[in-house]
Order: sequence, then structure tokens, then C-alpha cells
Amino acid sequence: MRGNPRSLFLPSTFEERGTAAPFTTPSLVLSRVRPDERHGLVLLMPNMGGSDGAYVVPWAAVGSVVTMSVHDRALHEEVRVSRAVTPDAMRTASLKIARTGLAGPKSASAAEAMLDAEEEQYSETHFLLILALLGSLGMSSRQLLTVKADSQEWKDLVRGMLHQAGGQLQVETNVVYERIGTLARVLTPIGLAVSRQEGRLRRLMTTLSEFEAELSDWSLNDQSETSPYAAFAAEVAQLTVGVAEATFASLDKAVKDIPTVIREWTKQIALIERAAARLSWLLDGWDYILAMWSEVQFSNRNLQREGISQIMRVLPLIPRGETEWEEEEVDRRQELFQRKRIRAMMDWRTGQYDVELVTRFETIKAQASEASAMRMTAPRKVA
Repeated sequence: MRGNPRSLFLPSTFEERGTAAPFTTPSLVLSRVRPDERHGLVLLMPNMGGSDGAYVVPWAAVGSVVTMSVHDRALHEEVRVSRAVTPDAMRTASLKIARTGLAGPKSASAAEAMLDAEEEQYSETHFLLILALLGSLGMSSRQLLTVKADSQEWKDLVRGMLHQAGGQLQVETNVVYERIGTLARVLTPIGLAVSRQEGRLRRLMTTLSEFEAELSDWSLNDQSETSPYAAFAAEVAQLTVGVAEATFASLDKAVKDIPTVIREWTKQIALIERAAARLSWLLDGWDYILAMWSEVQFSNRNLQREGISQIMRVLPLIPRGETEWEEEEVDRRQELFQRKRIRAMMDWRTGQYDVELVTRFETIKAQASEASAMRMTAPRKVA
């Protein structure tokens, strides 16, 4: 089934764009999953034939259309069972399968590192939120810093302080503790600007900004027909960073007043969860693209051009409702995007399918996971 090329170029919503599925089979790489009334789930596959649009395949039929690797069959089943149609749910499903080693030992190690780092980030975020709450209420938290974190003494001390905080907020102690825990879990991928703590998504945005600058420079120095495509990819990255920065600012402002968040919980947590989900959608798929560019960044020009051709196939384009583009600008980008359909998964020089791409994509996937793990485990700036 062929999708409408214009709607796939600029979908109306993130849900319509779908969630990037980290398959390793070349024809499935960075295909997208989205819910469907008729089939439950469908897969949007980048078109292999060089014409416009994308293939929309019922989820149950993917295995009959493409011969999948063992890893991809396991991921396909996990997505079906867990109905992973959001970036966060897909990430959970992907890490669960990656830990089995089906995508190779590097991916398994990276997945373990990411999960460990995420739990460490959660604990830190939880602690910083407690400090922020106590500080906002004029309560000293100095004693907490003299006791070993997570010890029974520390837990008792925290509960005593939160009991006092709950009295000021007129919220029960256990409810305060539960709400801080929930807030910490939501903010773990984000980090806390108030404490200069960077989460995975904030670091990813920084790396994406660097990628945009590198690709812009590359497009200015390249004289081939690939140059405008590199410039286009840089524009998409720049727009993504711009929207993400505004969303981070809005989220940071909401989280800054912790007492209000705890007191007006139902309203405030809905706003915070919505902003956090938007950031996940905005940055969905970029980890993989950054790894693709990293693989060819210091190679010769031909390999760089091949890498850009692959990136063009899977750019996470911003939905219409998330941009302020004028219609003329939309038309210009649409024309550029469709002017030359670069054949994916084919060698630029021979025009033949590259049988080594399975291994290459497994390597890229591992690099993407490792890059994400490094963003999670790098030293954090804590006030």
C-alpha cells in the first residue's frame, strides 16, 4: 500500500508521523510504527524503489514482506504485545530486546549501560527535587547532605522533612513523597535546569545543534548535487532544535515552582507530562541519524554523500501543526525533497544493493545506543 507523499513529507501530527522503530534489517531501518483502526498497527517503510511516498504495511504482514533478522522478529513481537506506539514505549521495548544480545554484544552492553544510567539519573533527580521543594519552603536541607543517601537514617530524615513540607502545603506526607517520585520519573530524560542537571533528551538536543552546524558547513563546501540535501537536513535539524528549546524553556518554567506543582498536582503534572512527551516526539529518531553521520563524518566525500542520502530517507520531519512555516516555504521544501529520489540501501557507484548493510546497520544501531548511554552517564552539572 502506498502512502500519500505530501502527507508523509509533512504529517499533521506526531502520531501520524509514527514512532521510529530501531530495526536492523536494511529495508526496515528507521521505519515508523503508528496505530491503525483497521490493522491495529501499521509500519511505514521508506520506499525502496526510488519513487514518491512510503509503503504502509499491516503489522501482522511485515514478516511476509521482509525477511527479518532474529533481533527484528523479537522486536516486532514485543512491539505488538506492548503496543509500543510512542517514543518512550518504543525505547522500553527496544532496550528489552537489545539486552538479550540479539543485535550483538555491543548493543547488549549499551542497553545495560543505558538502563543503569537511567536509574542513577532517576535517583539523582528525585533527590534534587526534594532539595528544591524544601528550599522553596524555607527549610534547610543541610542535614541530608551529611547522611549516606538511601540509608535508613536518610529515608527517615527525608520523611520527617516531607512531613513538615506537607503541613505547609496541606498535603499528606505519603502523597508528597509519591508525587515527587512520579515527577522525578517524568523528568529523568529531561533533567532539571534549576540544578543545572542535564538529562538524555537535553544532551541529545545539544548534539543535534552541533550536527546542524556541521551539515550546514558541509553543504557550503560541497559542489555536488548532494549539497542542497545536506542543507535541507540541516534546516530540519535547526527547526527541531528551535521547537525543542522553546519546549524545554516552558517545561523548566513549570518545574521551577515545585510547591505549586505538588499542591496543584492534577493540573500541573498534566502540563509537565505533555511537554515531556512532546520533547520525546520531537527528538525521536535523531539518535540513529547522528550515529549515521558519525560513521561517515571523517570519511571521503563519496561515503559522506552516501550517508547523507540515507539520512534523507529517514529524516524526522516536523508535523505541520508543530511549525510556523508559510505555505510557500512548505512547497519549496516539498519540491526539494522530491526533486531527486535517492535510492536507499544501494551502493552509489554500482547501483547494486549492498549485502554488507545488515552488519553496517547493526553497527550503527550499537553506536546510537552507546552515544545515548554516554549522554546519560557523562558527568552532570549539579549545583
